[in-house]
Amino acid sequence: MSSQNGLKPNMTDAEHQKWLEGWSEFMVKMWRERMMQFAPPVYDTGALSRSVQGVIHPGPVTSIEHRFLEYGIYVARGVGNGYRHNNGGDLAFLKDWKSNPHHRQKRDWFSKKYMYSLHRLNEFEAAYYGTTYNGLVSSFLRQLFTGGSSTIDRAVAQL
Repeated sequence: MSSQNGLKPNMTDAEHQKWLEGWSEFMVKMWRERMMQFAPPVYDTGALSRSVQGVIHPGPVTSIEHRFLEYGIYVARGVGNGYRHNNGGDLAFLKDWKSNPHHRQKRDWFSKKYMYSLHRLNEFEAAYYGTTYNGLVSSFLRQLFTGGSSTIDRAVAQL
């Protein structure tokens, strides 16, 4: 049995790690698909799409890192080509920009879906670590009170 966020009771560390890897791969796939949904698609040479990757850094504090070419943010915000530093304020390329079919528009392939997915990841992690913590406390208390006074003495000494 698993809940809506994929959490199963008594999930092992290996299952938890596999879930995190699946989430990271899902995000990469979702972003690539989102790039192709725009008209025109966010795909010229394919470099941005190929650059999207996820890396998981396991450890005491696991972190998930997603990387892509920096210009992907400019595409998402609708800025970039033609916006030059020190151009003297000449924005001739913006004349009649509403009627110009080639003006830049936001094509947010990144942030909306990312924020929603981060909330899902947070729910999953809170449930996982909450369950794990409860299990540890339960095991500790069971051992503490069923092992006699010497167990209590050893447990207190460890604190």
